[in-house]
Amino acid sequence: MSYYSLTSGKINKEQGSALSAEFSDGHTIGPVTVSQNNLFIKKGLRRYFIAYSEADRIFRRVRRLHANICCGDGDIEVEYLVISVNGNEIMEITLPGKKAARMLLEEIKQTAPELDTAAPPTNDEDAGDEISDEKATTEADA
Repeated sequence: MSYYSLTSGKINKEQGSALSAEFSDGHTIGPVTVSQNNLFIKKGLRRYFIAYSEADRIFRRVRRLHANICCGDGDIEVEYLVISVNGNEIMEITLPGKKAARMLLEEIKQTAPELDTAAPPTNDEDAGDEISDEKATTEADA
């Protein structure tokens, strides 16, 4: 099986045999396999990998998707694993559920404790409005 690096593309066969051994020793949760030095991702027919030392941040993202179902409307929570390199999100992997996402992130934290697994701060436009509203209230009271 051939492996593709998330940062540099396809690799040679010698590295592929070492990666195959590491992949078989890893623990698989959904499309992601956690091994000692690399994180493997199965997407389509390809297997990608990234060394923990190359990633800036690996974190979990939850999105609510609006769904029109036969019985009415509702929201579905979808779990993602996001890989960030040099401040750019290079891959977002859909995970099979909340329990799998939590287990996967805990295993990544144990395997690579030096890796940042916290989600980046959000640039919420409403947060700035709340601060300006508080200032206006304080100034009006004075």
